[in-house]
Amino acid sequence: MEEATNVLKTILTKMGLEADVVSSENEERITLEVTGPETGLIIGKKGQTLDSLQYLVNKIVSKKVGEGEGKGVTVDAEGYRSRRAEALVELAHKLAEKAKRTGRPVSADPMSAADRRVIHVTLADMAGLTTRSEGEGIYRHLIVIPTGGGGATVASPSGGSPSGGGDGDGGASE
Repeated sequence: MEEATNVLKTILTKMGLEADVVSSENEERITLEVTGPETGLIIGKKGQTLDSLQYLVNKIVSKKVGEGEGKGVTVDAEGYRSRRAEALVELAHKLAEKAKRTGRPVSADPMSAADRRVIHVTLADMAGLTTRSEGEGIYRHLIVIPTGGGGATVASPSGGSPSGGGDGDGGASE
């Protein structure tokens, strides 16, 4: 835990950012919470800088302790990750409602794998819907597809019941 904290502090110092790092640990993960006057810069647009810092810290720490050894590290700033998750759950419900109401697939804007996963998990048990991800790289986005189990239905070309989606990931591969 101390190693991860020191790595993050060093990176932030080299970036010229003034911040404090408080660490906590549970049986699965180490969490590093960054606080200070410049947390907006640390978070970045839609958490991209925060995700990059987390990636770097995990790579550096895993090299020092050995690949596959130790715990994963989550980097957060001023509770951003929990606020983002709440916003994504709200977005998931809006997309689901629109897909059911219109009977048509609804696409979300491109987002990170972690963000797509929050929506997949949120909608996984919702009747009448399935989700999948499409696209490549920074253009990868999530699609919410009505399956006819609740709300508006979509007739398939064969006249039978609609299928659940296209790539077979069912939202489980994020």
